[in-house]
Amino acid sequence: MKWETPCEQAFSTVVPYLRVAIMRKLVERKIPVKKASRIIGLSATSYEKRVKDEQRLNLLIKDPDISDMIEGIVSRIMSGEKVEETSFCLLCSRSRKLFGLPPCTLY
Repeated sequence: MKWETPCEQAFSTVVPYLRVAIMRKLVERKIPVKKASRIIGLSATSYEKRVKDEQRLNLLIKDPDISDMIEGIVSRIMSGEKVEETSFCLLCSRSRKLFGLPPCTLY
């Protein structure tokens, strides 16, 4: 068994889909994919690849609490406000169970 921190576990499983969900909302709000890609730090290729995985994206988008948190982050990005790191950490922490990961002990 490999020892990993909660953040390491989520980095490859949860975080890419959270970024895609946020980027998708930006694109829905008429931000060009290339610009949204720069804002989120996710290549357009990675976005296109993961946006096709509707099953995982729907896990996030159909959960009311997580969807609200994503909307909050997108609204802050759109208005130019700073997105606090803890906002993303809380979003990740709440999303872990949807991806079959144990709860985060930090949040």
